[in-house]
Amino acid sequence: MNLVLYFFYAVLTLTILRLLVKITLAVSYNLTRRRTLIDRYPKISVIVPAYNEEKTIGKCLHSLTQLDYPNYEVIVVDDGSTDGTLKEIEKFKSRGVKVVHQENLGKANALNRGIKEADGEIIVTVDADTILSRDSLKRLCIRFVENPKVGAVAGNVKVYPASGMLNTLQATEYTTGINLTRKAESMLGCVMIVPGPIAALRREAVEKAGLFSDDTFAEDFDITMKVLKGGYRAEYEDEAVAYTDAPKSLEDLMKQRRRWYRGMLQVLDKHREVYMRLRYGWLGLLGVPNLWFEAFSPIINVTLILLAFFNILLLGESVISLYGLSSYFLVELIVGALALSLDPHPSRREYLTLPLLLFYNVFLDGVRMMALVEETVNITMRWEKPKR
Repeated sequence: MNLVLYFFYAVLTLTILRLLVKITLAVSYNLTRRRTLIDRYPKISVIVPAYNEEKTIGKCLHSLTQLDYPNYEVIVVDDGSTDGTLKEIEKFKSRGVKVVHQENLGKANALNRGIKEADGEIIVTVDADTILSRDSLKRLCIRFVENPKVGAVAGNVKVYPASGMLNTLQATEYTTGINLTRKAESMLGCVMIVPGPIAALRREAVEKAGLFSDDTFAEDFDITMKVLKGGYRAEYEDEAVAYTDAPKSLEDLMKQRRRWYRGMLQVLDKHREVYMRLRYGWLGLLGVPNLWFEAFSPIINVTLILLAFFNILLLGESVISLYGLSSYFLVELIVGALALSLDPHPSRREYLTLPLLLFYNVFLDGVRMMALVEETVNITMRWEKPKR
């Protein structure tokens, strides 16, 4: 029976160490940040793929036409929308927005069409439900000008503030989980996912990678992997802020996360030759293994809790087990609080919901396990848009 207790603490120690490594790298990111002045502003092409985004595309394009950058263009690709999206887009033609209409071919193909229509040295993709901060392009540009080996830069994706606990929980999750991870990865030059809401890509790197592919649910993760495999760095810029429209119901959240998690598994399988390969540097030795760990973390988290109860009920080790779980949850809270303090734009509501994030993460673990099972048995899933 002692083996069960040893296994419990082995899993617990591994999980806590992973959190500590992540926060250490993230703190290093903040400590090494510096304000850099540049004397060159390469042309940036901002590409917005849109499908049935009548309610959100107006706010998105308004923000894109107000950006503080001297040399950029905005290209919107209407991917066969059946609502009033195209009509809304055409209202911005007078502001210099280039409008491209095509039959419905999917997001990856819409992005590729936009790249072919663009002539910028840097490609920035923006989702149609996203609003960029005015100086976001300047912040992204600095990374590329500073280092020619940078092939991709992820911006700081935040949840657009709205009423309701679900919105606040997602906002807290983005800051304490997703963006914290990208800070840590950026220190190693291998941010694993340059996200759709604000993804900056060196055109040369994208073309070398063969543009976007439509064979997974995670085209942003897939293009990042291809850029990294091409020998480029992928970094994170927390001052390039993008506010995205988050799911407003549990049903839409589950649909979104199932697509994310299944897409992650598909991309990891597609690029499985990278795993633990020294030739790919940090990407193969840490980036991909960490995401495989992330893919199976729901099972690890559930195992941790079940082992704790097993120890309590069958071994009578209630104090030790509760102490172990409490230590894990306490470390998670501390890491979450530190993540918020490291973010350039933290909010009070995120600090207040940190304790609730523990229960929210258990819910997400359930969704992850569902997606893992669905992908394993190859259940068909369609790309479903959230309700607006």
